[in-house]
Amino acid sequence: MVAGNVANTRFAFQTAQGTPAATSVYGVQLAGGGLVVGMGENAYFEETTGAQMRSDVYAVERHGGGNPEILARPKSIAALLFGVLGADTPSGAADPWTHVLTHAPSLPWITWWSHLGDLRYEEISDTKISQLVISGESGQPIRVAVTVEGIRPRSQTAEETTVAVEVGDALVYYDGDGALKLEGAAVASIGSFTCTINRNVTRVPGDGLTPIDLAEGLYSVEWTIGKLYTSASLHNRALYGAASPSNDTEVVSTVLSLGATGIDFKFTMATGPERSLQLECPAVVMAPYDVQPNTDGSPLREDLTLMAIDNGTDEPLTATVLNDMADLTP
Repeated sequence: MVAGNVANTRFAFQTAQGTPAATSVYGVQLAGGGLVVGMGENAYFEETTGAQMRSDVYAVERHGGGNPEILARPKSIAALLFGVLGADTPSGAADPWTHVLTHAPSLPWITWWSHLGDLRYEEISDTKISQLVISGESGQPIRVAVTVEGIRPRSQTAEETTVAVEVGDALVYYDGDGALKLEGAAVASIGSFTCTINRNVTRVPGDGLTPIDLAEGLYSVEWTIGKLYTSASLHNRALYGAASPSNDTEVVSTVLSLGATGIDFKFTMATGPERSLQLECPAVVMAPYDVQPNTDGSPLREDLTLMAIDNGTDEPLTATVLNDMADLTP
């Protein structure tokens, strides 16, 4: 019997499509999800055979992909944010270095290596990150779920071990104590969040068994934020256009845009050279929502749903990571 927790994945950025990275630069253990692996689809030949069951099948496509979930650590979270956003502006002369990650139309190509149970080893090259979901809740580590689309799977005979798996320095929710802000004000009662960054990458088929390209689609950033319900002001602003509407106020068609700096969440470790993750969305709109009573007397909570927009002035999402890497693509 092979234990199911004998697994890890490594990755590195490529210089170009069609040129797999030679060795890994990042290594991570899984906290959920699945490895980036080779996969594919088969289908029946459909003909008028006269039989009740199909008698032959063919390969439709072979490609790579996967959905690893990891804990947010300073090196890998910076790299994954670069992978899903596309642009990194580094600065600094010594540890810690600062990486400011923002949107770019084209995403970098990545090679992944997967190891499962000392039984299977694979290299998946020419991949891109289609979606990155960063989430957290009170008392828990910050989690990062990655959706990968890839073109070229190849079997390997051994584990890729050039870089050690990143351990330690996992960000925890309380690393954001006092630094989870809505409209410029810290909100201590925020107990959970999910930030979904979607690039909607799709495989482009060609004349071969594997795709010929990957195409970026629409870019979106969406948030859900859970907090204590201590005031009806946000609900009223979203539905009735004012924090304290007058009696008999009708609903409004105006969509609520958060003011000041919108959403600004920062998680900073308490010891050593700074290791931190900051997510800033200055232009976000909020959907109307409802809060319902309960029968057990537990505190009322509200769940906010927000979407980043391109207002023509601000970067929709800016992620800033401080770590000990001067270059994310060495």
